[in-house]
Amino acid sequence: MSAFEYVFAFYGLLLGLAVANVVTGFADMWRERHVVAVGVCTPLIAGTVLVGVMNIWLRFWNSADTLVLSAWQFIGIVALAVPYIFISRAVFPAGGGIALEDHYLAHRRTILLALAVPPAVAMMRTATQFSGLVPNWDLAWTFCRLLGPLVLMLFPGRSANRLGLALILVWMFVGLFR
Repeated sequence: MSAFEYVFAFYGLLLGLAVANVVTGFADMWRERHVVAVGVCTPLIAGTVLVGVMNIWLRFWNSADTLVLSAWQFIGIVALAVPYIFISRAVFPAGGGIALEDHYLAHRRTILLALAVPPAVAMMRTATQFSGLVPNWDLAWTFCRLLGPLVLMLFPGRSANRLGLALILVWMFVGLFR
């Protein structure tokens, strides 16, 4: 096995945890739909986690030729993946009884801050790896990914969060094709 294959297996495991958590959360959400109100924000943030994981996986796959195995590489991998694992667990309340959207709105600052961590880490990694940030489509996309959740933290309303999360999800979906 090459260094890339070893690192990729580790990365796949971390990202797979986030996907498994979201899928389990969706299943629980569906099972409890008659007891607990689902709302819009929780499915949007869960979808954002899924698309975010796909984005990270694709970016990493495309870096196979330039991968340098180091401690910093593993720190970067963990820093990119762990926020998605955290969000995938935090967005679904434990124990039930509370409407999912109410749970999200009560904890939105923490969840949105965690959502801003992967693009911040990606920008720091790019800046250190290439001795600065070069203005291009990838940088603009990543910057908007960082800015979106941070700006949304300023708006506590249900409608603003629904719209903001929908825009973030669409933007991340667009990023799959960059």
